[in-house]
Amino acid sequence: MVDDTPAVRLRDLGFAWRPAAAPLLSIPEFTVGRGERLFLRGPSGSGKTTLLGLLGGVLVPQRGSVAVLGETLSALSGSARDRFRADHVGYIFQMFNLLPYLSVLDNALLGLRFSRARRRRVSDPRAEALRLLDALELPDSLLHRPVTELSVGQQQRVA
Repeated sequence: MVDDTPAVRLRDLGFAWRPAAAPLLSIPEFTVGRGERLFLRGPSGSGKTTLLGLLGGVLVPQRGSVAVLGETLSALSGSARDRFRADHVGYIFQMFNLLPYLSVLDNALLGLRFSRARRRRVSDPRAEALRLLDALELPDSLLHRPVTELSVGQQQRVA
């Protein structure tokens, strides 16, 4: 049986940083199907990062709904949105939020500590982290170094 629930569905979405301000985002309806690829482009200040924050459940709209994998995020508590994001969404904050006292490898493994669902999907977490870091062209010589010794671009790839 094929699950035809969209990956993302926005309905009557409205978001402003201040309650009385004009909306930064106003999207009547938008759907992204499972497996569909999308490129988000726009000038600085147009709301790209805000939209991603709404899709990740970091932000909540003033009106309308944001559903990801069939789950309406604004209906969830803050901690339930955090759990949903940990289990189902890959989200990299603009300020990478790496832990400076951990190595590259330990930072890469950190996401599994927050999500039981992700741990169940990976039989060998260390091997999977090494595979991903290799795919991101982070050499073995960096794996045990603190992330504070990396370039900004390398830190972004670790995140």
